[in-house]
Amino acid sequence: MNITETATASPSRARWRIPSIHLPDQARTAVLFATSAAIGGAGWSGDPALNYLALLFPFVYLHSRRRLDTLCAVFYYAAATWSVIPAAQGFFRTGHNFVLPLAIWAALVALGSAPSLGFYSRHYLPVSAIAALTALALPPLSLVTVAHPLIATGHWFPGTRWFGLGLVVVLIAAYRRFGTAMTLTVLLAASVATHARFHRPVSDPHILAVNTNFGGEPAHDAIDSRLEFEERAIQQIALAHPDTLLVFPESIIPSWNGMHEARWASTFAQLKLQRTGLLIGTTIPITNTEANRNVLLSRGYTERLSYAQRVPVPFGMWRVGDQRNGYPLMLRFPSTIRVWNRRAGILVCYEQLSFWPAIQTLAHNPVMLLAPSNVYWAANTPIPAIQHMAAQDWADLWAIPLYEASNR
Repeated sequence: MNITETATASPSRARWRIPSIHLPDQARTAVLFATSAAIGGAGWSGDPALNYLALLFPFVYLHSRRRLDTLCAVFYYAAATWSVIPAAQGFFRTGHNFVLPLAIWAALVALGSAPSLGFYSRHYLPVSAIAALTALALPPLSLVTVAHPLIATGHWFPGTRWFGLGLVVVLIAAYRRFGTAMTLTVLLAASVATHARFHRPVSDPHILAVNTNFGGEPAHDAIDSRLEFEERAIQQIALAHPDTLLVFPESIIPSWNGMHEARWASTFAQLKLQRTGLLIGTTIPITNTEANRNVLLSRGYTERLSYAQRVPVPFGMWRVGDQRNGYPLMLRFPSTIRVWNRRAGILVCYEQLSFWPAIQTLAHNPVMLLAPSNVYWAANTPIPAIQHMAAQDWADLWAIPLYEASNR
């Protein structure tokens, strides 16, 4: 006599399952590609209302059933980074020549999606997803990629710091056991709970981030007069704000040398008397090389120092592998400074979009986040809005006030 046992799903597990729709392999793959592209494009559009979507990509990846499906990562990163094409045109002034912008975009897509393809294992898919996210969060890939899905953690779970990041990793690890419905329920419930108790920190009225509209480099025959006008404008703004720390944008003064120190000496003396601190974005040359550092100078009623940008824009500023030209990597430099007896974290421009510099800064538990940038070259693209969104996500995740100073 043959006895056949029939296994039945427990009520608790059945209750959490969404009815599945069985699709042919080709149709499933097409759905994964389309969903990933939609998530990447919307999540990194610069619209805060859509930023939530970026975090969902790893859970879409978990639906891969064959290696071809993992190409969904290509579609996610392609849609998330398309704005690099028009921005690179502005940065490199290529005009109607799209070769370089397309090459940079293709490199970003390839580097961003490579771990998802390379680590794929159907039997250990959650491990594959976590490994891919980890590889993209650490050097070297984190230094040359953007649109990391976990940056949106601050949008979902503000004020949770490491716990929020850990919760996402745990849900990815448990996804096969929990299923789609329960995972989404936990994500939404945790998000509602954290938002209910989160209050964005109030900005200090004695700290002012100054936005400017100086644009890019002036024509060669107007350089001196234009730069003189801009320096006078910065000085006037600073002198008009006693008892204030002013943060000016990245490279607002194109270069800084001994002549600038002498020319600004009387202004710095007045600023000390009226208790005004000044953080100025500029560049300084590196001795015995053709390279420069992108820095934030602290002058006036503050400790005299210069903070160096650790990760300049790859290809545009940082020439990978070349320490004697351009703007080299400065990973060993401090990620925070002390201003008026408080620890300030700093993310300069590209660092706001890169996972490793941001998490390295926040790991020191700063009480404020300073985000200077110079985005005139990205006018009429979503990049300024995307940078703001990413910087706000980081500040919200750590529940600290954000001070953005941008030149457009």
